Amino acid sequence: MTQPAKRSQKQQIRVYLKRQTWALLLVIVAAWLIDNSWFNGELVVAKSAAIGGLLSFVTQMVFAVFMFSHSGYQARNRIVSQFFRGQALKWLLTVFGFAFIFITIKPLSAPALLLGFIVMKISHVLMLGRIR
Repeated sequence: MTQPAKRSQKQQIRVYLKRQTWALLLVIVAAWLIDNSWFNGELVVAKSAAIGGLLSFVTQMVFAVFMFSHSGYQARNRIVSQFFRGQALKWLLTVFGFAFIFITIKPLSAPALLLGFIVMKISHVLMLGRIR
């Protein structure tokens, strides 16, 4: 006999997404400390890491909004289509966000920007990996 699928854990996922703000704050503070200790407080590294982390945070929130706009068995086709739309929009925002950042923000530390983005992605995976 088969078992019914588990219910979506929207509330728990929302809690983890809100905790992402703390991870973003941690990235900003760590980059600021590194900037003040190694780079004489010019804030280029801190600004770049904060922008990279913020880009990751915003794209993940956009995806979450698309994912949880529908629920229930009757809306299964809309859920799947929203998943693909949300993922496509997330990738587009990421690509155009990086392009916009690299074109407009001067001075910029590219390694710090990418590191801030990657740290936020890793924290997101670790937080959502705890949901079962």
